[in-house]
Amino acid sequence: MGEEVARATRTLAAAGVPHARREARAIWGALAGVSPGDSWLLDSQPAPSEGRRTYQSAVRRRCGGEPLAYAVGSASFRLLELMVDARVLIPRPETEGLVGLVLQWAARKKRSGAVADVGVGCGCIALSLAVEGPFERVVGTDVAAGALEVATANLRRVQTTASVEFRLGAFYAPLGEEVFDAIVSNPPYVTAEEFEGLEPGVRCYEPREALVSGLAGMEHIERLLAGGAHHLSDGGLMALEVDSERGAAAVDLARETSWGNARLEHDLFGRPRFLLATKE
Repeated sequence: MGEEVARATRTLAAAGVPHARREARAIWGALAGVSPGDSWLLDSQPAPSEGRRTYQSAVRRRCGGEPLAYAVGSASFRLLELMVDARVLIPRPETEGLVGLVLQWAARKKRSGAVADVGVGCGCIALSLAVEGPFERVVGTDVAAGALEVATANLRRVQTTASVEFRLGAFYAPLGEEVFDAIVSNPPYVTAEEFEGLEPGVRCYEPREALVSGLAGMEHIERLLAGGAHHLSDGGLMALEVDSERGAAAVDLARETSWGNARLEHDLFGRPRFLLATKE
């Protein structure tokens, strides 16, 4: 397989992909189910013809500008390895911190009932909470049927004792009159103008509807804050990922819509990224 990786390195470099050798290793590692570092251990082993074809196809897709996660069909998130494709946003490392904050809150407050993930996408947040958290029930919603198909496929890949359900619909409509211990969401939060300035790997491949939120980038956050209290039990948590450049505006909006204790927490890069508030 070493010769195949070397050939892929040359192909990626010729296509202008930065760090071509590292990319070639990352692609092979992802497809082989090992880390890029451990992929070296497989160099002396001949790859089956089907494995070579899959690898070559992924390399071609990466050369065309497709994001690595889409090219190999998977992305890592906390403890999970999830299937992803162009129907869903690729999970970001920052969002792992949102899950961590919800888990910390649940442990501190001894909450183990139900949690809702609004805009579930590939299922990274909902499934991480189901696998790592104390929750008995996790409900994920999404307006995109394709996203729910991906999330459902990922549900079959994980082991959890929690009851997990995915529902189609916008915002809180799929929740009916149900009440939860926590509501969590990583909603769209960029403007249409900002979207046009994103790097091509994002702008040309990832779903626009998972990124853009009105003229000011705040439409989804506003609607989540406006209706969230109705679906939370007393003391329940609202946890949202927000744009770091509009974090202060998001807090002001929360406090204007009855979330008087709203505050911001920072992501792993030190940026104000997570809006937390509890129902008083």
